[in-house]
Amino acid sequence: MTIKLNHIGQLKYLLFVLFAVLFSCEEDVREVYLYKKGTIEATATNTSIKAGETVTYTDSSTKIRAIKWTFQGGSPGVSIEPNVEVKYNKGGSFTTTLEITHVDNTIQKKTFTVEVEAPATPPIIIPADALKIYSENPDFTKTAPVLNWVSSNQFVIKEVATDGYEGAFRNFSLPATAPATEAKWAMAILQFVNFTDISSYTYINMAVRTSSTGKIRFRMKDASNTGYVEFDATSNLYGLKRDGSWNMVKIPIADYKKQNPLLDLTKIKDILVLRSVDPEDVRALNNYTFDIDHIYLSK
Repeated sequence: MTIKLNHIGQLKYLLFVLFAVLFSCEEDVREVYLYKKGTIEATATNTSIKAGETVTYTDSSTKIRAIKWTFQGGSPGVSIEPNVEVKYNKGGSFTTTLEITHVDNTIQKKTFTVEVEAPATPPIIIPADALKIYSENPDFTKTAPVLNWVSSNQFVIKEVATDGYEGAFRNFSLPATAPATEAKWAMAILQFVNFTDISSYTYINMAVRTSSTGKIRFRMKDASNTGYVEFDATSNLYGLKRDGSWNMVKIPIADYKKQNPLLDLTKIKDILVLRSVDPEDVRALNNYTFDIDHIYLSK
């Protein structure tokens, strides 16, 4: 009996301790919240537009440490703002990427595909009695004598078979490594093999594509005299734009003569000379590259 009483006493003691612990912990109960991760959320006002239109992107992600937008084919090309209006000037299929870095340093990405309809290509109409200088268009009835393309300094001239205004075109760009001397200016020449009388024509026309911010002169030269017109990056003079697209440029030949009255239009040798403008250093300019196509004279 003594052994049984001892066991019963021990059992009562254990139960007492257990209840004491349970009731003493009741006041220490705490609510536990699980961590909720950040989310990536964004919208676009449109994903199917025409060239020249805009799309507005809006980020509404949560728990953000950093935002980075990348807009392929758009302007601007990148942004760190939550709301961005982006303009698309060219046709094509472009990807927009939003990259979110959350406060816990995790990274999420979201993409949009924007379809941009290219503007309709207007028909190329050749004026009557136009004189073809450099073009693949078969509608010309008159063609200038054989031509020479001459790189006088810096400019490297390449013929590119596709993606021109109407097929092949000539590319004028700077070499990867500048020459040791006379490197700050650039010049290239398109010349007639023989002296040519252009006095009966009113305009020189050409398709030009460039995004360069540098000044340039288009010159014309007889045996010894030179006349020129000068372009900066902002005026869109004669239709020359710096938007990276093909644009038709129409220059009155009288403006060359106005710049230099001694220019003899009955004996032109260099019909187009691309020349940088001193004192600008072409090595320091942004993308000093010019594409030329579809050159002709018209009345």
